[in-house]
Amino acid sequence: MSEHPTLARRAMGIRFRRLREAKGETPAQTAAAIGMGRKTIDRIEKGTQGTKQPVIKALCDHFEVADQERSHIFSLFVRSGERGWWEAYFDTGSRESVNPDFPLFLESEQVATLIRTFEAEIIPGLLQVPEYLVELQAVQLPAPEEVAEQILGLRAHRQKLIFGDNHRPGIEFLLGEAAMVYLSKLPRKVRDGQIERMLEVDAMPNASIRVLTGLHAAVAGSFTLLTASPDLPPFVYLDSVDGCRYIEQPDVVSLYERTFEGARERSESIREYLK
Repeated sequence: MSEHPTLARRAMGIRFRRLREAKGETPAQTAAAIGMGRKTIDRIEKGTQGTKQPVIKALCDHFEVADQERSHIFSLFVRSGERGWWEAYFDTGSRESVNPDFPLFLESEQVATLIRTFEAEIIPGLLQVPEYLVELQAVQLPAPEEVAEQILGLRAHRQKLIFGDNHRPGIEFLLGEAAMVYLSKLPRKVRDGQIERMLEVDAMPNASIRVLTGLHAAVAGSFTLLTASPDLPPFVYLDSVDGCRYIEQPDVVSLYERTFEGARERSESIREYLK
């Protein structure tokens, strides 16, 4: 079973986009050459649409892909159609279920070399203990009980994969002071358990947690910067009430990187903050 089907589809799409650009074609020209619609090429390149083997073969033939590269593309195609580890958490038919655009982030997170997260008002998901998440769910818009349970399970699974022995990316967390103030108002057991967990993570050699206590470069809002692999360029992930957004344009990603670095310069370690 593939652990990263969405990621495989995205990586395949990026490879086809690079092949098209190297040939000097527009999506419309490529589509016309293989008898497909332009929107189909757009969706394949963006990894938002699965496709069939004859289309993959037609694209490889059109771009005159060498045998070794062709073999890799077809392996990505096979993996893209398999079931991912996260799918059990998306099985509910409720509209309040886990966002359907989230798998790309979940999978990229699991193969990341560097994760940088700024959260202005809440403790980041990778740090949340179950008791804190329950408190957070209690103040959000009501959701069916089964959805809340799925989110708890998904959160625990993400953390297990990220902090397990097989994968230890570099992780930097920046927290707005509001997140710590809100945490201080929760029941003592929840607060103490959450702080204990954050100190455990901060003590890991690959992780750091810092707190912002004044004006800083990232006041515009929360975001996550993720560096995954050569097949997937660094991207910015933005979460919102009505969905999520991915930003890949190098100049915009660079802006977020500089913003994170500027904010970090005005932060202090969580241990200093808690003294």
